[in-house]
Amino acid sequence: MSVILRKYSVAENILAISNHAEILGGGELSFYDLMTRPPDSWNPLVLLPSRGELADKFKDTKIDVQFVPLPPLRPWTIDRSMTAVIRILRTCSNRRISLIYGNGSRAAFYGGIAGILLRIPLVWHCRVADRDPCLDAIITALTRRIVANSAATASRFPGRVQSKVSVVHNGIDLEWFADPVEIPSSYHYDPAWKLILIVARVSHWKRHDVALSAFESAAGDDPTVHLVCIGASDHAEPGWWSLLQERTRRSPFAGRIHWLGKIEDVRPWYQRATLLWLASENEPFGRVLVEAMASGLPVIATRGGGVPEIVRHEREGLLVKTGDASELAAATKRMLSDELFRLRLSRSAKDRANAFSIDSHVLSMTRIFQTVLRERGARR
Repeated sequence: MSVILRKYSVAENILAISNHAEILGGGELSFYDLMTRPPDSWNPLVLLPSRGELADKFKDTKIDVQFVPLPPLRPWTIDRSMTAVIRILRTCSNRRISLIYGNGSRAAFYGGIAGILLRIPLVWHCRVADRDPCLDAIITALTRRIVANSAATASRFPGRVQSKVSVVHNGIDLEWFADPVEIPSSYHYDPAWKLILIVARVSHWKRHDVALSAFESAAGDDPTVHLVCIGASDHAEPGWWSLLQERTRRSPFAGRIHWLGKIEDVRPWYQRATLLWLASENEPFGRVLVEAMASGLPVIATRGGGVPEIVRHEREGLLVKTGDASELAAATKRMLSDELFRLRLSRSAKDRANAFSIDSHVLSMTRIFQTVLRERGARR
């Protein structure tokens, strides 16, 4: 990377704004990984809307982090929205910002308004495949380049906008996931269990309900099969967590369904599991798929969103129809009953994960930033 960047003798000041700080999903982890691995040509300043899990991760780094609330875009929040734009304008002027990077729609909107007023280019990182009928056209007009985390997310934009769109898949630290880690003794884990693993925030669109139905179908054939669900409840949907807990209590296999909540280090569970489930609706990327594959864990995931760009059917795992518990159960029974098939998928999964390294991701993002900065210099 140093060969590509060596002609830049002065670091460019980058303002990186994130939509969220109180949760730590795949988009926030990718934002953190990118900001904490900047090339020598970047001098990043991170702006978060509040304190929270993402801000806590930055505490152990040398990255400068500031806080500016980014209120929802509603008519009754216009005064607070104007305050946010003014604060971003001051930050850009005081820190001589050369480029604004918006991680999410709201971050890109606020950063884009400031960028237009100060003639600073905006790069919008779009991580959601569903269109926003109100904001998409506005942010597209404000931005110089759009980064989509998958081709499925890129299809959110009409043809006239595609010239602005670049697909850059998320990356992970492959070496970190390769380190062997034991499951802590505080968990009552039996090595004889066959673990089906779910790693996902407990939101409705992650479809844990479908997973529970599929487990009840598959569990009857093998008393050693257990379902382990890792992930915190979604603060926006507290009732969904309660509904799933009640559903679990009523299940004939309740003793084999384990809700572990949020876990800081998921590596030991990837390394001990038999397979991973991802039952989401229209998953825009699916970071957990790459994490599992890097750990040599075969996966069963829904055939939608960006998932087929990561997992190739019958090669790293199996793809099933969204919302179809019976198809998920059938795929699970096949994988559990055929050890040679699982081993072949596992080897292929580890090889496939190499295509999603954090180094490759940072290099691709760096090239996009450099292109935008060169275009800005040419215009000036």
